[in-house]
Amino acid sequence: MSDRIPGSCWSNPIWYGKWRIYVGEPQYGRQFAWAYVHDDFDGAPDGYDGRCGYASSVEDAKSEIDDRDD
Repeated sequence: MSDRIPGSCWSNPIWYGKWRIYVGEPQYGRQFAWAYVHDDFDGAPDGYDGRCGYASSVEDAKSEIDDRDD
């Protein structure tokens, strides 16, 4: 995917509130096609910060984000 297309990479994501949605790891299966991560996610293994994940489509990612934000 071209890096000019929104969602093609982490630095050019599709923004959904404070969440980035971008191409994930589709080579590992459809369920990893899109990644999403909160802009404040720090990724520290001891932080238990679950504000990231994978989805099979942008719509699924938005739905999972909505479920996490509730």
